[in-house]
Amino acid sequence: MKNNIRFKINRRFYQIISMIIFLFSLSSFKVYGIVNEPNVPTLSLTATAGVCNIINISLIQGDGSRRMIIAKAGSPVDELPIDRTSYVGGSIFGTGTNLGGGNYVVYEGSGTSASISGLEGGTQYFFACFEYNGSGVNSNFLTIGYPTADEIAPGISMIVISSSADICPNDSVQLQASGAVSYSWTPSQTLSSSTDPIVTATPISTTTYTVTGTDSSGCQISKSLSITVHPLPSVSLGSFQNICINQGLLILSGGAPTGGNYFGDGITNNKLDPMLAGAGTHVINYAYSDSHGCSDTSNQTILIKNAPNAVLNNYAGVCIDLAPFALTGGTPSGGFYSGIGVNGNGVFNPASAGVGTHPINYIVSAQGCSDTAYASIRVNPLPVVSFSTLASTCLNTTPFTLVGGSPSGGTYSGVGVSANHFDPSVLGVGATILTYQFTDANGCQSSDTSRIKVNAIPTVSFATINSVCANTGPVSLTQGSPAGGTYSGFGVSGTTFYTGIAGPGTHALVYTYRDGNNCSNSATRNIVVNAIPNVQLGNDTLICSNAFINLNGGAWSTYSWSTGATTPSLRVDSTGRGIGTFRFILLATNTTGCANRDTVFVTIDICTGISNERNILAEVYPNPFNNQVKIFLNEKYDLLLFNSSGQMIIEKKNLVGTYSFGDELPSGFYVLKLVTENEVFRKSVIKN
Repeated sequence: MKNNIRFKINRRFYQIISMIIFLFSLSSFKVYGIVNEPNVPTLSLTATAGVCNIINISLIQGDGSRRMIIAKAGSPVDELPIDRTSYVGGSIFGTGTNLGGGNYVVYEGSGTSASISGLEGGTQYFFACFEYNGSGVNSNFLTIGYPTADEIAPGISMIVISSSADICPNDSVQLQASGAVSYSWTPSQTLSSSTDPIVTATPISTTTYTVTGTDSSGCQISKSLSITVHPLPSVSLGSFQNICINQGLLILSGGAPTGGNYFGDGITNNKLDPMLAGAGTHVINYAYSDSHGCSDTSNQTILIKNAPNAVLNNYAGVCIDLAPFALTGGTPSGGFYSGIGVNGNGVFNPASAGVGTHPINYIVSAQGCSDTAYASIRVNPLPVVSFSTLASTCLNTTPFTLVGGSPSGGTYSGVGVSANHFDPSVLGVGATILTYQFTDANGCQSSDTSRIKVNAIPTVSFATINSVCANTGPVSLTQGSPAGGTYSGFGVSGTTFYTGIAGPGTHALVYTYRDGNNCSNSATRNIVVNAIPNVQLGNDTLICSNAFINLNGGAWSTYSWSTGATTPSLRVDSTGRGIGTFRFILLATNTTGCANRDTVFVTIDICTGISNERNILAEVYPNPFNNQVKIFLNEKYDLLLFNSSGQMIIEKKNLVGTYSFGDELPSGFYVLKLVTENEVFRKSVIKN
């Protein structure tokens, strides 16, 4: 909504208010020089759209002698006038004083209306009016209570742009206007057209171009663009001395003003490469561009002379102990060599140069230009070789690989040495010096020596050992001489031979003695371990009291039963024994006098079994058994199991159905008891 009227109070009311304010402010007014600040601001400010890019302004004045209107496009006025400052008003927007930020003075005077032109159609403009007294540097502004107004400008909206605002002589710039129906450009002398929307300008000096646009209603708007034409810089270049083609990059200089760029044959980044340009006369150009991008050039010539081409290849490395030698290989001939370790006659001394890689220079001159070829020669150090002290060895030591030479990879030599192996028997008892020689990857060689001593071996004997039986047990070994040696062989631990570990057969025992020089010798003797009888009386068994069993001892030389019998077999029954479990032992001897024994338990039972009276059903199976035995009961019983010594080992209460046991039991004879409140049943069971 347009803000055309800021104050709706009638004019008479304003006059009364103004008088009251004036009377109350007489005692407190400001004085700037001789001019007082107004007391009453502009009472109202109205902005109304006119025709063809014009906004009309009307106002009701305050008590100032003059007033100033400030306008801003697009946003409210945000800069205020400053006392004692001179401002110039311009009714064409943008031609008056700019207070900053696009705040322009569009009216300055004592009137109450103004027409503002030069506005952009469709753009909202904001206005503020300030009362003041005095003029110019004596102005005194009232900057509080000022009225404001705003309005959208009617008419044409035209945009004018240029491709550049700064150009150099003979350059062109494109000017473009848009938003109108027709255009008229001035001045037209340096334009490609005076009526096209897009024209090309080629000014010879700084020029301001104005374009007037007309829309379909006949409304016009004018806008101007200034194109600045900068003059070319004054550029000069000093002369150059002749150079040799091989002298390396030449940093170019002499161009003025400084900061320009050089260009021409062989020139890169302001450096001349004579090799790239080649021999002959060449033009060097210097171009300078000023801060506006305007540039000019200057040039000079330079003569590049040919030079001889010196060639020298790198030398092979040498060892520091090599004798001095004359350097060769440089072409063309006639030059001279220089460098560390090189004397005036071109002789290189590795010892004088020292270890390291050294540059060798070969210089050839012709026609005032010279060339130098660069190579290098490596002086290699001799390897640091060491041969650690060799431990003494023994005469009977087998040939062994020599070690201790460092770095590894060298060769050993001396008495008893062959293919880096030392054979003590070749040297015999005594001492000798061995040499270790090493050649490194550079072919440099060095060596070191070490002493080795060969000691005699001790005299060792082992006395005869008597035969023993496999169950004889530990046999003490004391037959070796000199005392203090060690025994070894199957079944030997320390000074003891264990027949049970070795087993039957002939076994070789070795006695080894080591003397104070750590030299050792050995003697060997056999010991015979005779086998023992394999006496087998069979598994523990159960017989009934009315039966018997024959225990067979096998075929041996002698027999000795625990009953006192000496026969190969023994009859066992209940006669003289009764019911129970009985142990029988047989000791038998074979033809070598070695003995062994076996034991068996025989249980004599009345064999009543488990009764089936009263329809009791009890099954025990299998019997004898290997792993488990099963018992099936058709009514509740307590189960007790006793071993052959009468010790109860299992007790189960109120069993009925199937019950299994036996995995945890060792082989042997057992008695099973089934007990009820009124009855006891027994059964013998045997685990194989």
